[in-house]
Amino acid sequence: MPRFPIRKEPSTEDDRTLRGKISESDYTHITKVLRLGAGDRITVFDAESTEYEGTITDLSPGTIALQVYSTRLLQTEPGLELNLFQAILKGNKMDGIISQATQLGVSGIFPLVSERTQVRSTAKVDRWNKIARESTKQCGRTVPPAVSKPVDFQRSLEIRNESEMKIVLYENQSELLRDYMGSHEKSVRTINLFIGPEGGFSEQEITLAKEKGYTVLGLGERILRAETASVVSLALLQSRYGDI
Repeated sequence: MPRFPIRKEPSTEDDRTLRGKISESDYTHITKVLRLGAGDRITVFDAESTEYEGTITDLSPGTIALQVYSTRLLQTEPGLELNLFQAILKGNKMDGIISQATQLGVSGIFPLVSERTQVRSTAKVDRWNKIARESTKQCGRTVPPAVSKPVDFQRSLEIRNESEMKIVLYENQSELLRDYMGSHEKSVRTINLFIGPEGGFSEQEITLAKEKGYTVLGLGERILRAETASVVSLALLQSRYGDI
């Protein structure tokens, strides 16, 4: 059953009645695509990680009310703060990365404009945040990661600079991510991960990252596409420090 986020409103009714705000796009999905209305069952969730199943009692643009018959406290938000700094890729590749990164539990996504970035438009930020929200609904999370406006590489090194682990992926490195993780305690709670564009980061950018305290690592002998490197590295980090 599809799940929809709501912003709960205070209610003077009984404890089994839930009222809240829904987005215009979700209202359209509920009424036009699923063709649900009063008397139909629905599942919604709030920002406090509570999921509600109930029967719709009132539905209008922007607002929903339901009679709740079950609630569940979700444990789907990761305890690890994992920030993905992804250089903007050509075409729709960023769409897939944002969807998969959301499913893999990232906390924030920062599109990067690096020296070799071939796409520098900021027009897709709203679209990327919509993809993050849709993936949040699909995968059972309750809080979508925020996708920031594109930021240039040098400035990005100052963001979340207090993180315990700060990693830049780069090809042809003798030290690999898997080995680096094995030498660090599982108690790490904050990680910044940088992944470059087609063509990778420049040597000047790598030097600058090292000066800012970043560790430069590889993934193995084979050179992976940027979108593949993103999924592989996020999964590795979550398996060691997160909830996969």
